[in-house]
Amino acid sequence: MSNPAFIVDGFTERNIIQSICPGKPISRTDLNGKNVTLLAMAKKIASLIRLFNNRNYPIIILVDKENRELTTEEMCSQLRQLIINEGINDIELKIGVADRMIENWILADWDKVSTDLPKPDDTDGINGCSKIKEILGSYGKTTDGVDMFLNADPSIIYDNSPSFKEFADQLLDIQCKYLKLAAV
Repeated sequence: MSNPAFIVDGFTERNIIQSICPGKPISRTDLNGKNVTLLAMAKKIASLIRLFNNRNYPIIILVDKENRELTTEEMCSQLRQLIINEGINDIELKIGVADRMIENWILADWDKVSTDLPKPDDTDGINGCSKIKEILGSYGKTTDGVDMFLNADPSIIYDNSPSFKEFADQLLDIQCKYLKLAAV
């Protein structure tokens, strides 16, 4: 039976995970941003994995793609290899990359955004945070963002966001009601 732990970019992701998978350990890299190298992320993630001291498996990692000139698949692959290069090769890693940020997953359920603006053709890859600010006028990532994510329908996000689908498909064996709703 799995006993997952999570490593995420920052407070918004942490607050979301606390709500959808309560009681699970969560660590933050606090390294999100377009100028952070994947090597720096891998080093920090590897150090956080060591702190779990083999008590948790798998380790579920969720980071933002930001403006990186990689596909989400390429970023996952490169990050995984860099973490392995840091000596983490004896534990299952499940890595998700939000394209471009977690707000893009919120926008994938456009009907919950409550706007008359036309839905973009693809919500992955745009500046999700700026788009939400444009729609709402103001936006608090750790408050509004968490509430909006929790109110969005995971099955709609799954259908409309390739980066969310890639991540959720890795987590089908994790005991989390939210994730079961996504893959329906």
